[in-house]
Amino acid sequence: MQSIGFAYAIEPALRKLYPDPAEYESRIRLHLEYFNTQPFFASYILGAVIRMEEDRAMGRNAGDDVPGLKAALMAPLGALGDSFFWGALKPLAAVVAVALLMTGSWWGPLAFLVFYNTWHVGLRVGMLFWGYQSGGDAVALMTRHSLMKTAKRFKLITLTVLGGIIGMVPGWSPEFQPMVSGSFLLMALFWLAVTTALVAIFRRGGSPIQLMLGLAAFCLALAYAGVIE
Repeated sequence: MQSIGFAYAIEPALRKLYPDPAEYESRIRLHLEYFNTQPFFASYILGAVIRMEEDRAMGRNAGDDVPGLKAALMAPLGALGDSFFWGALKPLAAVVAVALLMTGSWWGPLAFLVFYNTWHVGLRVGMLFWGYQSGGDAVALMTRHSLMKTAKRFKLITLTVLGGIIGMVPGWSPEFQPMVSGSFLLMALFWLAVTTALVAIFRRGGSPIQLMLGLAAFCLALAYAGVIE
């Protein structure tokens, strides 16, 4: 799945470490075996494998368990990366961009690109060096950077901003106005209650993506019932 990309990325290091063509070919073939993980965290595994290949080429490590290291890291880092990037960072960047657009800021999409790319490109570069320095100690990586705690904070912020967006909707566009009578304050309080409920469900283990989809279904149901249009 990602083995060709991994082999392409590590090829310059292997060419430098193994000047003998036969040995170089055997090592590059080794990295064409099955490999699949979260794409942004692949750089951490790449750095760790380069460190192991370097130790092997210099005679500092007689063993050769590169496939074992890759197999041990790709599954947990894949799960961690999916939770952080797809489940926390990207939804946060998206709702912030939408909130900016609703306030009249045309540069909302640019803010999305800058925020998201700064995080993921910065982490991808840093992961390469951290993987090399640690030799693939994923426990030290998680302890040092607390990515799970950061992901949880991002998800809470996402739901909070989403609640603010919902509260802005009644006064934002004439195509999406409540048909029931009531002041803007009452509508804002209603959506504040919805946001509070979303945060409470999230704290009990709910998925932000599922909550956002559920909220979209709820709004569609209100529109179908004639409460909003």
